[in-house]
Amino acid sequence: MKTFIEYSNSFTITCNPEMLDFGANGLEYCIYEGSSPLLTPNGNHFSHPSETVIRLLVTDLQLFDDLPLKMLSSPVLFSFLKDAFIFDDDPFLHQWENLLDSDRFVLYKTSGKALNQLFGSDDPLLSFSFITLTGLIAVINRFAERSIGEIALAESDVHPFADILKSGYMKISPGQKVALQAFSSVHHSGIVMPLMLVLDEISPAEYVKGLISLRILTKEQYSEHLAGVVRVTTFLGLLSQKHVHEKLASVFINEGECDSIEFKSTLRWDIRAGKTNLAIERACLKTIAAFLNSNGGNLLIGVRDNGSIEGIDTDKFANEDKFLLHFWTLIRTCLGKDFGPYIHTRIEKLEEKLVCIVECQPSDRPAFLRQPGFNEEMYIRIGPSSNALDISEALKYIEHRFRNRPVLIS
Repeated sequence: MKTFIEYSNSFTITCNPEMLDFGANGLEYCIYEGSSPLLTPNGNHFSHPSETVIRLLVTDLQLFDDLPLKMLSSPVLFSFLKDAFIFDDDPFLHQWENLLDSDRFVLYKTSGKALNQLFGSDDPLLSFSFITLTGLIAVINRFAERSIGEIALAESDVHPFADILKSGYMKISPGQKVALQAFSSVHHSGIVMPLMLVLDEISPAEYVKGLISLRILTKEQYSEHLAGVVRVTTFLGLLSQKHVHEKLASVFINEGECDSIEFKSTLRWDIRAGKTNLAIERACLKTIAAFLNSNGGNLLIGVRDNGSIEGIDTDKFANEDKFLLHFWTLIRTCLGKDFGPYIHTRIEKLEEKLVCIVECQPSDRPAFLRQPGFNEEMYIRIGPSSNALDISEALKYIEHRFRNRPVLIS
């Protein structure tokens, strides 16, 4: 079986980018060139249950000739996963011992030799390398401390770090294994740093800075290689998302309100007062923010608390397009445009009335509700309700929920 580097070096796909498109084929989406399915080098279909994954593959194929570091592009990774990655004969495991022997973090953990012995006192990157590597070592130590209880320990004077790595590698998904092998092969970065990266223990920037600190890359190569690593981690995140089939509005209504389902009669119209009301809009927005900050969920607009149908016509928009335009303006204005990828809307007809289903995925960063005329707040789901957190509660929640992820303010 070919290793990743052997496969990627021989990778070729002949296609006309202008003729590429995709469509549903049973339970999966498939890429087509004209009327024919596009095939990997070994004759497998470019197909996946996630439309988002297939859309990324199509657009990357259309940009393929312009991508630096082609072997770190999604078409190569996806094809390797389809063509060459047989799980009972993982090519990475055949070179495992050699990879362990060449990994300087393994040497550090098992021998106690300091990584800073690699550099001279007059090295211009000495301070940068010291700061970067001590940070990586702290992450690796925490990972080892958490994982040591998951392996069978034998009496030995040698730290069981190699066994911890093997155990961690065997537990990750096939997509994560492919990404790890890609990083290890392209960057000659061993096992430890790629594993920390695909497990989300370190960021792409920390990984590339680690490569510079170990003299695998130069500082001039930082931006180019960071872009390649971000492409892979983005693709890996999409590949790892669970594909959720759309539920009908009637199914949500039958399930009733709970921690992941909430009903709102209207988006903006105060039925009692007979006029629009910002507080009504806020009720919808805080539910969406809470879903983003928690485990995701579904908001049904046009459904009363008792499950009967009100319909979005009550909001008095000219048509459903105007309704959705107003909805997305609220999202961009009050939550931020960066949360768009985590929110999906669709309109369904039920009892001759229209209902808007807002599907929210868990966000990888905290969502703050900043609606003009109201205080800025952070909401989470607690049971069937959305609850605001005070400052100390929000800080604790962010530290727990978004561990090792940067808190970005839009």
